[in-house]
Amino acid sequence: MNSPQSNLILLVIFIIGLNINSYSQNLIPNPSFENTNAAVKKLKHEMRNFGVISDWKALTNTPDAHHPAVSEVKFDHKAPGFLNQFGPQEPRSGESKVGLYITSNNTKESIVAKLVSPLKAGKYYYFHMYVSLGEGRVSNSCTSSIGSYFTARVPRITETSTYKLHIESSEMICDTKEWTKVCGVYKAKGTEKYISLGYFSDNPNGKSLRGGSFSDAYYYIDDVELREMQNVQGVDVDNICNMALDFSDIEYLIGESEVYEEIKAALDSYLQYLKVFKFDSIKIVGHANDSEIEFENEILSSARAGFVREYLIENGIDETLIEYVGVSNTQPKEGEDIDNNELGSNARVQIIIE
Repeated sequence: MNSPQSNLILLVIFIIGLNINSYSQNLIPNPSFENTNAAVKKLKHEMRNFGVISDWKALTNTPDAHHPAVSEVKFDHKAPGFLNQFGPQEPRSGESKVGLYITSNNTKESIVAKLVSPLKAGKYYYFHMYVSLGEGRVSNSCTSSIGSYFTARVPRITETSTYKLHIESSEMICDTKEWTKVCGVYKAKGTEKYISLGYFSDNPNGKSLRGGSFSDAYYYIDDVELREMQNVQGVDVDNICNMALDFSDIEYLIGESEVYEEIKAALDSYLQYLKVFKFDSIKIVGHANDSEIEFENEILSSARAGFVREYLIENGIDETLIEYVGVSNTQPKEGEDIDNNELGSNARVQIIIE
């Protein structure tokens, strides 16, 4: 027989919000190109501005940093309006993006970075980056020949280099309005310490946008990600790029607490992620503001965290890796459109994966 206290919990739980934070698993340093080299105050030429971006280096020619910090650098030789010619697309996230030429000659551009940690022999790694074809007049063509290349040391790219990309686009990327995900899975040799982005051969698979043969394509790049996979059994590698990596809040019907079909589908996206990608720990944080009574809020927040914990354990997640806690209404949601005085506005659970 349920106690009055447990019946109260069943009645008032109506929203569980789940939020995932898995950025610590990303092996790419400065993945969105937001961080800059604070020491860079002067550069010789504005057309060679990539030095403002930290952790990344120009590998071939002169890739472009599209970052607010560029306007603060003192250039010996200025090129007014140089960056504007490539198109006005907004970064996919944050304030920064990088621009690269993909060409069939030696003017093609690329960048390189040292991974956060070396890749492990025989392990599989998920990779993605987002690209968008520049709207400016310099993009006469589009291509599928853009992606990533993994090496033990910084590669030496020459005019005759024919390095085949380890991961490249599966389709022509001709969209100048939206961001397209370039994605795939890479099996490591165990010597890889660097990642290069761009194109490194002589005949990109492309097409002209304005008639004639393939010429120049200028692409923006943003939000690069590389993470180790812990289990690929039963996973269709061709469909791995469709796996959910970003999760929205999950809402319960008022008075409901059972895991009905819609809730199962949402939670199963988390389970798929946890079973495929490597992680070290999970912290589940329950929140509440459903009652003005502090004691009831503490019960609610703990119950929400416990509910999620039990579901993960029942579906094969190692309970020794899971920590859970209820924080009552002490950590309200943040956002312009959120009224934390509204009933249920903070009824949520955060899942922090590290």
